[in-house]
Amino acid sequence: MKTLIVVILWVLSPLAIASIPPYDANDDIHHACKKSPTLCLEKISKHLNNTSPKSRVWFEYKLYQMESLFQLVRMAELKEQTAPWVDRDDVPLKFKIKVYIYYAKAVWAEGQKERAHHYLNRAIETLSLVHQTLSDPMLVVQIANALNSLGEYQQGYDMLQALDKQYLKRNNALFKLELYENLGHFSFSLGKLDEHILYRKKSVFWAKLNSNQQRLAVAIYNLARAHQKIQAYPQAIEHFDQAEKIAHSVSDHYVVEMTKYRKVEMALERGYISQAKHYFQLIDVNVIGADFSAQLSEMLIKINQ
Repeated sequence: MKTLIVVILWVLSPLAIASIPPYDANDDIHHACKKSPTLCLEKISKHLNNTSPKSRVWFEYKLYQMESLFQLVRMAELKEQTAPWVDRDDVPLKFKIKVYIYYAKAVWAEGQKERAHHYLNRAIETLSLVHQTLSDPMLVVQIANALNSLGEYQQGYDMLQALDKQYLKRNNALFKLELYENLGHFSFSLGKLDEHILYRKKSVFWAKLNSNQQRLAVAIYNLARAHQKIQAYPQAIEHFDQAEKIAHSVSDHYVVEMTKYRKVEMALERGYISQAKHYFQLIDVNVIGADFSAQLSEMLIKINQ
């Protein structure tokens, strides 16, 4: 009895409490991956290696890895991670669907459009079958996202418009962010520029309610682009500055460099050559050069004329 009392007293003592390491939310892989794709990728390999391969949890971690690579536009690595799984049938259905979509986007970035279409169509077919048995609005968003990649803008737009009305009062921040991001893509592609601004603003609102600062940077960047498209340059520059600052804080180098690229675009559109030259010299072409090499060459010609 005396021994038990001594143990209890020690556990409750300040020394014992001080010896317990404080909880670090970033050590929770679920929290880390929702918060930041960069942080997620720093931690995910350890969790994958320490988890039974092809278990439910392992597939969940693998999707975290793929989603983070996609968010950071690391397409070569995304292709490397998805390629071994894209034709496998011994995987969970939702994992299969995500792999189809991510692999398609990765090969699309390489210019393999026919191959990308093939896997996007497989994703749509599989998603449609699943949606008939599972009432998951996020699946509808994923179907629409695939339709956007295929250029089926009106079909995807109509699908998400109906979904927005059906789930108007649903306050799931991630769902609303995905919904309005995709409605933003469709409204722009369909030339609905006023709606484009509206959905980009809604995306920013819901992104702020998520803990993922990288997603917020992208949402603000897209809002800036929407203002750029209607030549509202002061608002565009303000939002590009905000996006660049947030992206820099979470090491999203792609968004950081794209904000500079867009500032060069706007300066050239307005005839501000010296300003365009200034921003152009700040761009790290190693980050975006593979995607925009031709455009960067054209910009340099205009600047040097």
